[in-house]
Amino acid sequence: MSLTPYRLLTALRFAGLLGGVAALIALTGPFTYSQLGLPFPDTVAHALLFYGLGALMLGALPRSRTSDLAAALVGLGIASEIAQSLVGREMSLHDFAGDLAGATLVFLPVYAGRFRELVRTHPHITFADLSRMNRRQGELNKASRQPLTGP
Repeated sequence: MSLTPYRLLTALRFAGLLGGVAALIALTGPFTYSQLGLPFPDTVAHALLFYGLGALMLGALPRSRTSDLAAALVGLGIASEIAQSLVGREMSLHDFAGDLAGATLVFLPVYAGRFRELVRTHPHITFADLSRMNRRQGELNKASRQPLTGP
């Protein structure tokens, strides 16, 4: 059996499912953080967890927009803190800050790479024009039907 992109994608999706279940248990389980015996603070554990979940999302959902994945991960952080308060654990702004830090660390290189690509491919086009070129909105400015060009 040889490795193909489809098999790797299937493995990433399975790992994402397992990671999601493990995160659910870790975030809402009937134990405290101190019982886990991890050698770093709870906020760092949240950052590592959300970094890992974000990396799995990027690999397992290649057709999803990065901004949608980032928003979903932040929403998951909010939901996890609310869920912790509902099961009798502490809802913490520090933990949510760790969630945001993990999400930022995983998605920042993606956005930096996109910025580098824009500088190489469209250095003189405004961000407003780039927004109009967005694939959701069409490649041409629909009002003028003229291709967008730089100076």
